[in-house]
Amino acid sequence: MIRSTLSRRPRLAAIGATLASLMVAGVLMTGAVAASSSTVTPVSSATTPAWVDGRTVTVQYPQNFFCDTSVASSAASGCEVGTDSNRGPVPHADRSILYVLVPLFANPSPAPMCASASCPNHPMTVDLSRIAGALGATPGAVANVALPAHSHILDGAAGGWWDVKVVAVTNQTAWAALAAGKSEATMFSLINTPNSGVLGPIPTNLYLFFNVVGR
Repeated sequence: MIRSTLSRRPRLAAIGATLASLMVAGVLMTGAVAASSSTVTPVSSATTPAWVDGRTVTVQYPQNFFCDTSVASSAASGCEVGTDSNRGPVPHADRSILYVLVPLFANPSPAPMCASASCPNHPMTVDLSRIAGALGATPGAVANVALPAHSHILDGAAGGWWDVKVVAVTNQTAWAALAAGKSEATMFSLINTPNSGVLGPIPTNLYLFFNVVGR
């Protein structure tokens, strides 16, 4: 799939400020985690929900995640937030995009599709040290933290390898709007609305492999 023309460059400083407040509250930051890959490695029948084009679909993960090892990472998983990969798991330039929506507030409703460090064939840890300055933390303090609870928005109903981008959501109103819209268009409309509480996307070196199997 051709990369969406809606993609925007990340706003790391703004996102970092919101993540910093979350870390101070102790919601995201859980300390070093020993897990090195996913909950299962892999389970081909594992599924989760995702949102695409205004509807909820089911996606199936036939194999485990990929993180570009040419990008330095201190996470047990080798997955890095704050920079793009140098290479993907397959040699083609344009890939579908999975936006990982991370709620930066307590008790989001509806609940995230994946609880912290729980989703099948996802990494259990990530390295946030590249955005440590924006987080108000030292790189070592955020070099190996648990993958946060999140939901998924897809840029289309494709299959195969998906390039993962992180989108921060700072309030319940924005979270509810995303859940109602269930689309990339809704997400970018909120990103482009000042003070909406939706910030991003942040690049990563992470790819997930899944197919849309139910809609």
